[in-house]
Amino acid sequence: MKLPIAQALQEYIRKDLSRFHMPGHKGRGEGILKEIYPYDITEVTGMDSLYQGSGPIAACEENFRRIYGTKQSLLSAGGATLCIQTMLALVCGLNSKVIISRNVHLSAVHTMAHLNLTPVWLTPEMDAGEWFLGRYSAASVEKALKENLDAAGVYITTPDYFGVMSDVEEIAQVCKKYGTPLMIDNAHGAHLKFYPAQQYGRMHPMDCGADLCADSLHKTLPVLTGGALLHINNARFIRDARQRMSMFGSTSPSFPILLSCDLGSQYAAQQAAAEFCRTAEILDSIRRQAADQGFLLPRGKCDPAKLTLGFGALGYTPQTFLAHLHAFGIEPEYVSGSACVFMASGYNTEKDFSRVKEMVRRTKKQPDYIPPSRFPLYFGEQVMSIREAEFSPHEEILVENCEGRIAAGVICPCPPGIPVVVSGEKLNKDSIKMLKNYGAVKVNVVK
Repeated sequence: MKLPIAQALQEYIRKDLSRFHMPGHKGRGEGILKEIYPYDITEVTGMDSLYQGSGPIAACEENFRRIYGTKQSLLSAGGATLCIQTMLALVCGLNSKVIISRNVHLSAVHTMAHLNLTPVWLTPEMDAGEWFLGRYSAASVEKALKENLDAAGVYITTPDYFGVMSDVEEIAQVCKKYGTPLMIDNAHGAHLKFYPAQQYGRMHPMDCGADLCADSLHKTLPVLTGGALLHINNARFIRDARQRMSMFGSTSPSFPILLSCDLGSQYAAQQAAAEFCRTAEILDSIRRQAADQGFLLPRGKCDPAKLTLGFGALGYTPQTFLAHLHAFGIEPEYVSGSACVFMASGYNTEKDFSRVKEMVRRTKKQPDYIPPSRFPLYFGEQVMSIREAEFSPHEEILVENCEGRIAAGVICPCPPGIPVVVSGEKLNKDSIKMLKNYGAVKVNVVK
């Protein structure tokens, strides 16, 4: 397949032009980035503008559109964050209401502040196990829609950080019944397109009826950090998509990131299916081994490329389990209070997987049993809009003194980037306990 961004950059470099344009290194930097500098250019003649999309960038986007089978797919050099911002702006606009899963990423909450959106929080079903975040059901979405017929859209994060997947097909059917657009934060699931439906069922949101979704290409595909896609399957949102994206995105998007997306499209088209299926088989065998060793695993449909191990029942703390991993030369994606997340891709080697297998085999139950701890999802009373709370004068006080005060900002450990407390919520004894569990000493509150 053609790689339009790569070809355009290589042609520009071959011309050996005197670069009297940005950036200042002029393609001649030294050091470890020496080979990258020539490809780091701006929107010069023969290239393209990310927010206009009429040249090689548009051609690359067309490659992705065909791969994912969408009506439109737009590149982002600002990660899924830019795609999330664009989705919410397209669907909800200003001063509206959105039905939204509480496992939402920090970037979505900040976007709600900018757009002055009112959240209607969805509560997950705890069907994956109390030590993991749960799924969001079509029934809970329908209940929220019945009670909020004026909602501009529905927004669900799936897969979640632990790999737990909600049923997008069922949720999409409900949304279509009410004529409400469905947005999916699929930041952790760009690879879900590449599993055969006859074996895994339909996995990617665009195959399951979502109107829009955000894919972080860089999280699971061989793409530089920041490379992402906004997919659109509802023609209503195509015309304004680039303009909305330009409102939030940098006017200097990184061409090395866009180049990596271009190269990643070739991997997606030619290698991803075989490599992710191979990886899934390896992880399945590790899961069986881990279950035999006493690890707790999330129940139900989960991301095949994520290995999530609950270690609390084996007597480990987050600190002791992380030290255990490091002893085997393993760095995980995330360690929560009682579970650990490993993100795998086709670029993990046999050596990588062997280390994980050996770690699991040599994990022994510790003397002290630690009950599995559920990831906290706190629903405080929303007494002020997110926007008003975020932009109000605020002060920092000790956590133990914050009961009855209004949170002035999102309190959000990252990773996983899921809010514990949202701006505008009144803090109470439960939220104080939760904040202390996260090691928070001080908190910003509205004056």
